[in-house]
Amino acid sequence: MSDKRFYGLQAPLTVRTAALATGAALVHGNDTLNLRDVAALEMAGSDEITFARGARHLKGLSSLSAGLCFCTKDLKDTLIALGTQAVAVCPRPDEAFNTLASQLVLPRQAHFTETSISPDAHLGKNVQIGAGACIGPDAHIGDGSIIGPSAVIGPGCVLGQYCVIGAGAVIGFTIMGDAVDIRPGAVLGEAGLGVVSGELGIVSTAHFGIVHLGDAVRIGANSTVDRAVFGQTRIGARSKLDNLVQISHNVQIGDDCVLASFCGIAGSSILGNDVMMGGRAGVADHIKVGTGVRIAAAAAVMKNIPAGEVWGGHPARPLRRYMREQIALRDLAAKKGASE
Repeated sequence: MSDKRFYGLQAPLTVRTAALATGAALVHGNDTLNLRDVAALEMAGSDEITFARGARHLKGLSSLSAGLCFCTKDLKDTLIALGTQAVAVCPRPDEAFNTLASQLVLPRQAHFTETSISPDAHLGKNVQIGAGACIGPDAHIGDGSIIGPSAVIGPGCVLGQYCVIGAGAVIGFTIMGDAVDIRPGAVLGEAGLGVVSGELGIVSTAHFGIVHLGDAVRIGANSTVDRAVFGQTRIGARSKLDNLVQISHNVQIGDDCVLASFCGIAGSSILGNDVMMGGRAGVADHIKVGTGVRIAAAAAVMKNIPAGEVWGGHPARPLRRYMREQIALRDLAAKKGASE
């Protein structure tokens, strides 16, 4: 379910209207059922729409209660057996969902007045606001927080006590704890790089989630944290991001993590607590990095890393192994050079 602090629901649609609007074939369910919201497959309720792209989306699920699920033909029987209220078949379920969801749920947009601070914003005690800063309706700014010059706080955002928002930072679709430090130029809550391929070519997917930051998180200058497609992109308490770090949609970062500059975490990856990443290291999508892991600079993580290990290389593997391989390669090259 979309967070109503950040998203507005439009008039409900019936299952029949949804199927007709997308060209999908309704193969199961009551076509008069009203649909009011959107959600991820495993979380969707009886009045929400969702989609399933492949069998991996259904792995481990014992039941479903989605109001309408778009899917390919090979998944329809499984979805019906799991309890989905209505099932519509089409060649590109993600495109059909995206088309419909963008009509049903719209992100709130701020229309700033000349004063740039909405009269509906809630400001705590001793809040300092720099010149040119903008604060949207229903934003909550905690006691003692500092909003830098030309910073933007979007509608519905929640800042805890004693937060510092640097000059020119843009905060949207975000809830943060106390003592959070956002450096100048950082951008939180924009949509990530989600795309679907349709008849008109590549189209950006709608995002319906938020960003959640724990207490004492630091986001470095010009870093970006994308909001989730569904649910939350989360950064745990006391974690520190250097400048120019990219956190993609639905990433989950634990407590006390440190990411050096130019690190990038692709969508839906999970970092445990106390993970450290050297500069320019990257993690591919849907990867799990265990608690206490250390990742060397410029490493490319393409597979899950167990807790407590130290990895490096491209692609990344245990650091000792990587170093032995590099030494062996150096020695081999030296021998070959000596024989020529």
